[in-house]
Amino acid sequence: MKKVGTLLTAFWLTIAAMGQTLNVQVGSVTYQFPAEQTGEMIYTNGTELTVMGRTFTLADIDAMTVGENEVKDNTVSVNYDGETATILVAGNVAQYVEATVSGAHVSIEQTNTDAIDGDEITYSLSGASSNGSLTLGGSYKCTVQLAGLTLTNPNGAVIEINNKKRIQLSVKKDTENSLSDGANGSQKACLYSKGQLQMQGNGLLTVTGNTTHAIKGGDYITMKNLTLVIPSAVDDGINCNKYFQMNSGNVSIMSVGDDGIQVDLESDDDTTAETDGHKNENSGNLYVEDGTLTITIPAAAAGGKCLKATGLARISGGDLSLTVSGRVDTSDSSDPSYAMAIKGTNVTIAGGNTTIKVTGAAGRGLSADDTITTDGGTLVITNSGAPTTISSDVKSAKGLNALNIALNAGDITINMSSNASKAISCGDGTKTTSGGGGGPWGGMGGSTKWTNVKGSFTMGLSDGTGPKLTISQTGSTYNSSSAKAIKAICAVTIYGGETDIYTKSSGGEGLESKTSIDIRGGHHYFKCYDDCINSAGKIFFNGGITVCYSNGNDAVDSNAGTTGAITIGNGIAFAYTSKGSPEEGFDCDNNSYIQITGTGIGISAGGNQGGGGGGGPWGGGGGSSSGSTISNAKQGYAFVTSSISYQAKRYYTLADASGNNLVTYSFVAACSSNLALFTATGMVKNEKYTIKYSTEEPTDATTVWHGLYLGSTHQGTTNVTSFTAK
Repeated sequence: MKKVGTLLTAFWLTIAAMGQTLNVQVGSVTYQFPAEQTGEMIYTNGTELTVMGRTFTLADIDAMTVGENEVKDNTVSVNYDGETATILVAGNVAQYVEATVSGAHVSIEQTNTDAIDGDEITYSLSGASSNGSLTLGGSYKCTVQLAGLTLTNPNGAVIEINNKKRIQLSVKKDTENSLSDGANGSQKACLYSKGQLQMQGNGLLTVTGNTTHAIKGGDYITMKNLTLVIPSAVDDGINCNKYFQMNSGNVSIMSVGDDGIQVDLESDDDTTAETDGHKNENSGNLYVEDGTLTITIPAAAAGGKCLKATGLARISGGDLSLTVSGRVDTSDSSDPSYAMAIKGTNVTIAGGNTTIKVTGAAGRGLSADDTITTDGGTLVITNSGAPTTISSDVKSAKGLNALNIALNAGDITINMSSNASKAISCGDGTKTTSGGGGGPWGGMGGSTKWTNVKGSFTMGLSDGTGPKLTISQTGSTYNSSSAKAIKAICAVTIYGGETDIYTKSSGGEGLESKTSIDIRGGHHYFKCYDDCINSAGKIFFNGGITVCYSNGNDAVDSNAGTTGAITIGNGIAFAYTSKGSPEEGFDCDNNSYIQITGTGIGISAGGNQGGGGGGGPWGGGGGSSSGSTISNAKQGYAFVTSSISYQAKRYYTLADASGNNLVTYSFVAACSSNLALFTATGMVKNEKYTIKYSTEEPTDATTVWHGLYLGSTHQGTTNVTSFTAK
């Protein structure tokens, strides 16, 4: 015994001096011990040999060789070659790694690595096999590196990591890697990590999920730099708990059976909001901060979402292209699930460029159970999803859909072309219809009331800044449900920003609220077939500039039926309709309901509804417009009931007796007006005012907005009408 030990020691001193490596092969696993690290080898009872803390049974050793091969500490290399796999284990971690190989299926159990100064083991995978896998267990952090790997497991997961600690999945630079699992298995995913999964690298990784998900994390998943392609998955492309964070990289997810990326809460832990540095976070949040993200939900997917978060879904950077073709999931008819681009309890767009295309029936662009917020970035939604009927209710496509919507900043474009669709749908409440009910506008000959109203719609900030909002709504009515640009059950408050809204068909209102509308700032233009602005409650022009042109109905319509139904405060409102009687520029059932509480500008042009009762197909039309006195007006005004024939490409100037220009306005189409309201900054009771036109456009206006010219000295040349202010 002593003699054997002496011989081994002498032998080892010899090869150590030469800087060589002792390779101990046990089956398909080779342990590599650099001579300068090994120290003394222990030979026990003639049956065991211990090297660097790793004890071998001599009978299990297939070969011991000495070579000049270099060994990189803390690494385990796994190479797949057809039906076999071989493993190389660095000597300094040999005692912590138990590896078994069956064909090309590799199973590794990792134990404590504290003795290597806190450094973690890196498992480097390479080669190819059509029938192989890696199963990794243990309870310590490690790195799994993909270094040119093509691996298929026809009977289960390709990579299954049952270690619940942080796992770094690194895709080696300039390598191409492909993982594909088997169909109809019991695995949770093609690539599964029970713990925290940090995906990174500068290579390409392709993952296909043929049983459930392509990638599944039992904890959070973060992603940066790598190029990830998921060609298909039976369920989700990526599914994880706690939170998902994409910092950079290029991710493409296609042909999934459910969601592109889904984030759930970890049920075993206490839930949290977003935490500093995401430490101990269990929010169910989804964060896209940079990179390129492309997700396609195919037509066959029922209720699929490109991005789905139990908590907040926040886009703060990057370029996103999200395409939704999925169908409605009616497996629970009382709670159908719609295909959507982004779904969360809350959804925030704070930066980046997000492009969304929706073609799925009743599909949505952004949808939140609570609040959608835009704080920056560019958002473009094109939605042509057809309406459908479920349990006798019309379900239609929507661009933005939430209880609360706050459009604070950003550049937002929504193009809707499907019937009954809503570019923006906001708020909730209890709807009660009485009387003659029905009709495409919600109450033909009857009365519709909303109670228990919840939610809010705001646009812009109190300083007058805000987003640029562009909406094109070309859809028509479907089964008595109208297509609209903005439909809010709740109150609408507009603080600022810029709005350009277009609707094409009957029932296609620009901005509708079942509660109230208060415009306090910004620049807003509505060109609509139906009402540009409609409210069941009051409408306030307390700031900003608003131009409304309807070619098929009223320009501004309040059904409040009380004093203050339409209020001109310090805002500017130019409202006209080319439809003719009985449609009006300002319709509030009785002209005396209009209030002038500030020093703004109010100009209307349109038909005169005249006397008559309430009701009418639009839920409040047909009332009297005969009142011509506004109580307690803060400045002069006039109702002009003589006929005025306005023409396009003429510029009409309201001027005082001295010829001072109060405002110049023009029309995009001919408008025959039998009822016009005039009030403007500087108008005084009992003073005379004239309207004259010229064919020369003002060139010195300080503000020009869709036919309004403010701050100009322009003079009309041809008389149109004159009046004395009240």
